[in-house]
Amino acid sequence: MNKIKPNFFIIGAPKSGTTALSEYLREHDNVVISDPKETHFFTSDMLKMRTTDNEQTYLNYFKNISDKTIAIGDASVWYLYSKEAIRNVFKFNSMAKIIVMLRNPLEMVPSMHAQHLISTDEDINDFETAWGLNRNRENGKSIPKYCRAPQNIVYSKIALYSEQLDRLYQYFPKEQVKIILFEDFKEDTRKVYNEVLDFLGVLHEERDDFPVINQNTASKSYWLKTLVVNQPKGLILLKNMIKFILKKDQLNIASAINELNTKKVKRKPLNEKLKQEMINNYIGDIKRLSIIINRDLNNWTK
Repeated sequence: MNKIKPNFFIIGAPKSGTTALSEYLREHDNVVISDPKETHFFTSDMLKMRTTDNEQTYLNYFKNISDKTIAIGDASVWYLYSKEAIRNVFKFNSMAKIIVMLRNPLEMVPSMHAQHLISTDEDINDFETAWGLNRNRENGKSIPKYCRAPQNIVYSKIALYSEQLDRLYQYFPKEQVKIILFEDFKEDTRKVYNEVLDFLGVLHEERDDFPVINQNTASKSYWLKTLVVNQPKGLILLKNMIKFILKKDQLNIASAINELNTKKVKRKPLNEKLKQEMINNYIGDIKRLSIIINRDLNNWTK
């Protein structure tokens, strides 16, 4: 495998276990994962999601590559949904291995809404209200001020997995693609993890500890979260002045504020009306996905 650039990609879907899998892989001696995890370098249709548009800077995200390194991975969850990322990845490395993680849309979409609130891409706290804005947002209306990619908050579209897999298979053959269902990953994490190691061609390790990563959280104050994520120029100048006075390269003020401003939450169940709306929206795609991956997904619509 080429050790100069990434040779595998965890491309989504969001809120489907990608962070947990990438963190487990990061700890393997033969694997390197980009830092930051979600570079979104190839999402040329979501420019504000990208951490850089410079290829050398992107390649510098893959640190600690050594003679032991076999698998080099980029785990960016919007690659699967993006209309351009897969093509860009293929041009970059047509031999790359692709990992796709999928979750029941009735679970994934509300979870993604909650994540958008944390990142300030969303400003409507109530999921049912946000779901009702799908058509407006498709037409470029009701877009939150700090939303980086308006297409990502059209909740009726983001979990149309069969369409996304169609796009993937236009470029990558099935033998280079591994599909993982979130429910399988959650039920037997060790088994799925070892299957991924086999897929990547790295040795198994004696590992039984798979801690929960990315629990359901929410911000206590949306205003405070907005201030931290979208720092105004005055705050940046003040921070830089403090760093200069203290002669420090980094101040972890934002991380400390985020920690204080974050709370664990239990997501409330969907009401029956909203649940049925979501089923009606996604059922056709779920049936088609079931055929594509040869898996009974009837439990996703119950």
